[in-house]
Amino acid sequence: MNPGTTDIPMSETPDSEQLFAEATAWYYRLQADDVTPEEQAAFAAWKATGVAQAQAWDEVILLLGALQAPAARLREQQRQQWRKPARRTWRKVAQGVAAALLLGLLIGQTPFIDRWRADYATATGESRSIRLDDGSQLQLNTDTAIQVVLAQGERRVRLLRGEAWFDVARDPARPFVVNAGDGWVRVVGTRFSVASDAGQTRVKVAQGKVEVNAGSGLGVFLEPGQAVEYAAGSLDALHPFDPAGAFAWRQRQLVFSQQPLAEVVAELNRYWPGQTVLLGDGLRQRKVSGVFEIDKPDAVLKALTHTLGLRAEQYTPYLRILREG
Repeated sequence: MNPGTTDIPMSETPDSEQLFAEATAWYYRLQADDVTPEEQAAFAAWKATGVAQAQAWDEVILLLGALQAPAARLREQQRQQWRKPARRTWRKVAQGVAAALLLGLLIGQTPFIDRWRADYATATGESRSIRLDDGSQLQLNTDTAIQVVLAQGERRVRLLRGEAWFDVARDPARPFVVNAGDGWVRVVGTRFSVASDAGQTRVKVAQGKVEVNAGSGLGVFLEPGQAVEYAAGSLDALHPFDPAGAFAWRQRQLVFSQQPLAEVVAELNRYWPGQTVLLGDGLRQRKVSGVFEIDKPDAVLKALTHTLGLRAEQYTPYLRILREG
């Protein structure tokens, strides 16, 4: 499967888990705004392949379809909280926690929950451009979900997961706020990115001035070429970054400069379906430099194996192994 396209894998001898993954991929693709008649025909052909495919599709509809209504209610409750802050009783808090836990138990993975309660989202390997009603331009990176509220006195986006680029239309009367983790980023008009991963939020500024607050204490102001991370209410020190490498994903590229192979593989796993696994601790610290095309996993693996003397083995469409050649 090429993660840069909308092709859905069609396995020759699939097991139940793989078929469920394929059916889930089709489910989300068919709900996309830009789904094509060709893709709808391809889905029909996939479903007609056999009884196993049809059963996998029924299971996905039963599970994800049942969650659509509660997820929509959860999304609307959060949007209302943004519009009109109100005191919350312990009873309401408990109800919200119970609903979230129920969704988590049913789905088993937070990506599904985040996509359900999002206004805009991307799947693994997908990139999506969005134009908001105020003229601001957004670009979502792989596996990203956001909520959007454009009110009279403020424009607000909540980054539920992943990474997003913001090109904010200038409007001094309506500041633009991005909530991510426990903190927030506030601007009037500028270009920057915000990423959230494993409890840490990263902010990088390409143009203009950005205020960042970790959710407690004083915030900091970032200039172009500056970045900062925060987690658990604490801001790290400001530092410079390379915009060409940091924003290369917007052109469907990844740039690495003397980075450990383990970090490179972890980044590639964000964009490709399944997992690429390193076998052997000695491989983890090998240095990698280069510019790689996100949509060409075969070419990337070939480059890594050739330059580092590795062997790549594909066991399923969702499991790749890298080890000594």
